[in-house]
Amino acid sequence: MSGNSKGYSYLQVTLHWAIAALVFYQLVFGEDIKRYHRALDKYLTEGGDAPSTATVIGGNLHIYIGVAILALVVIRLALRLTVGVPASVPGPALQVKAGEALHWLFYLLLFAMPVTGLLAQYTTLPVGELHEAGQPAFIVLIVVHAGAALYHHFLLKDSTLMRMLKPGTV
Repeated sequence: MSGNSKGYSYLQVTLHWAIAALVFYQLVFGEDIKRYHRALDKYLTEGGDAPSTATVIGGNLHIYIGVAILALVVIRLALRLTVGVPASVPGPALQVKAGEALHWLFYLLLFAMPVTGLLAQYTTLPVGELHEAGQPAFIVLIVVHAGAALYHHFLLKDSTLMRMLKPGTV
């Protein structure tokens, strides 16, 4: 659903930035889960030292934050489908379609990454590599998304960026 002329709601803007912060954390500290698994594997198979408290906390935070991202994305998607979003800022059709496609790719990754991570953690399904492949995809999408927002703000001088900074901006 799109065309909500009142702009994004306070909740939609808050969810956007909360999810962005959590994804940023995951990208920066994503290696924590690998360190945890390596330390745990060494402990269980070779009789090495138990993983340190910091390693266990880092690994668990990766899982908990992934679950939080999944929950927030479900809420955000439900809001998008029920409340709607503002119509795209007018522009060339290809630009508008590219922006819409970028948003749906984000939703896909924001859903698929936690799901594949949880499956890799708690099942024997071989999805760990698929989960890891999402990291560079996220980085590319973030760079394109941020670049597009800055392009709209500084070159086109439209309201695209402000709509996600100030709730209710059209």
